[in-house]
Amino acid sequence: MIDLHLHLDGSLSIDDFKFLAERNGVDLGEDFPNNVRVPEGCKSLEEYLERFDLPLSVMQDEISIAYVTKSLVNRLYDMGYIYAEIRFAPQLHTRKGLTQEDAVLAAISGLNNALRDKQNFDANLILCCMRQADYKTNRQTALLAKKYQDRKVVCLDLAGPEAFHTGDFYQSIFDEAKDNGVNIIIHAGEACGSDEVIRAIDLLHAKRIGHGVHLDLSRENVRKVVENRIAFEFCPTSNLQTTSLPDYEHVPLKDFDKYGILVTINSDNMTVSNTDVLKEYRHLYKTFKFTKYEVRHFIANSIEAAFISQEDKIRLLKELDKRIDSYYQKIIEE
Repeated sequence: MIDLHLHLDGSLSIDDFKFLAERNGVDLGEDFPNNVRVPEGCKSLEEYLERFDLPLSVMQDEISIAYVTKSLVNRLYDMGYIYAEIRFAPQLHTRKGLTQEDAVLAAISGLNNALRDKQNFDANLILCCMRQADYKTNRQTALLAKKYQDRKVVCLDLAGPEAFHTGDFYQSIFDEAKDNGVNIIIHAGEACGSDEVIRAIDLLHAKRIGHGVHLDLSRENVRKVVENRIAFEFCPTSNLQTTSLPDYEHVPLKDFDKYGILVTINSDNMTVSNTDVLKEYRHLYKTFKFTKYEVRHFIANSIEAAFISQEDKIRLLKELDKRIDSYYQKIIEE
């Protein structure tokens, strides 16, 4: 399996929480672990994002950030993944004196330590700017994406409450990032509509769109995303939880795919949403009755959209073909 849209702070294991809470003197609360998972009846993206308060409270020093990064990579490997891109916002880890750069270096350290003994698996990092942050803070994140792009950082993202600022508010930061040769992803078309997806492409130079399920599939929009090979990172379960979509039947997977739009299937937040990529494929299999070849098609889309070399893409495709029968059996046997 492959996950291209996976937030580090939304994917701490329960054991990670317990270890780091004891180490850092953080009270997890009487309702733990329910207080780190999306509640029934979540009404919005903003309410969903409240579930990140507790994980961030235990990730405010270098050892903790390295620890959870290593832990996540180890879990993905044990689950049979072959590649992942893990994203986090270094600016959210500076409450107790760390710099953004300290946080980035800690995550790189944890990632490299975990990868040292892994066969047929790789992972990289994505740095997130935040829609609620100021210009100076987000520009610093963007400059770190440039500085460490040859040290396992492969992209710059814009995350957070989508309605807080429209994409044009951040244009100068992402203009500079593009000029610096940095790959760009934008969370768009989840809480807001199609216009924000088009802003992300036209103004912010997005090569991939986080979510994007509300893109209007007009002739002009389809032409734009297909000609530019813009990939979409669908995260179905979290979209249901934030009320972006009402149910799995409304995930526009088939609609996008029939136009040749590059769609990928991802988890978003493994712990907050209580999911993983395999579970996402199971939900969609129940809805759309995927064949094995369709499952391979969507995983191959993730390989095409990944920010890795062509040589690594060929290697991943070969590994996918070795594992596709096993993947498909796990999807249909639930």
